[in-house]
Amino acid sequence: MVPSDFLTYFTTMAGVGATLFGLIFIVISIAPESITAADAPVERQVRAASSYSALLNPLVISLCALVPHQQIGIVVLVMSSIGLINTLLMGMSLLQNPSGWVNRIRNGLFILAGLIIYGFEIYYAILLQRSPADSSSLYDLATLLVVIYIFGIARAWDLIGIRQFHIEDWLSSLNATKKKESSAITNSSNSVTNGKKD
Repeated sequence: MVPSDFLTYFTTMAGVGATLFGLIFIVISIAPESITAADAPVERQVRAASSYSALLNPLVISLCALVPHQQIGIVVLVMSSIGLINTLLMGMSLLQNPSGWVNRIRNGLFILAGLIIYGFEIYYAILLQRSPADSSSLYDLATLLVVIYIFGIARAWDLIGIRQFHIEDWLSSLNATKKKESSAITNSSNSVTNGKKD
């Protein structure tokens, strides 16, 4: 049973989760073909799936924690196992998908973060199953649920595709600047040479 000290926390988490989950539905419904079409990029599908599972995870756990006399250890174990399996499947999908090295690093970091997060969640679920009255495990889980929301928001932000700073953009702008400088030097040396010939 969840101690009464946590009821306000789980009520708030359930409200936040429902709002965020609803916003993801709205974002995807604006352009569903970019994710659900047969030729949709694998990366977009992975971002959608990871944001869904990350935002659904704390929402379901928080709702179950509000049920009177409910032991949440089993719910946390089920949700964390779903998140872990989902992350492993997404990682395998991304490995089969050819992409640039920057995308591979970014996707790899998100997959690694997901594995760590859901791994810790499974650990806390096992502790809560063994001793449901252990409030320290519940405090740790409560902190982790906030981290999972942040992870889900980061994946959703990436899914939306809002312009962000990318290393590739910086490198290409640096390369373009060097080409302009090189072209300017070449042009000025050509004009000096032409002037001497005249």
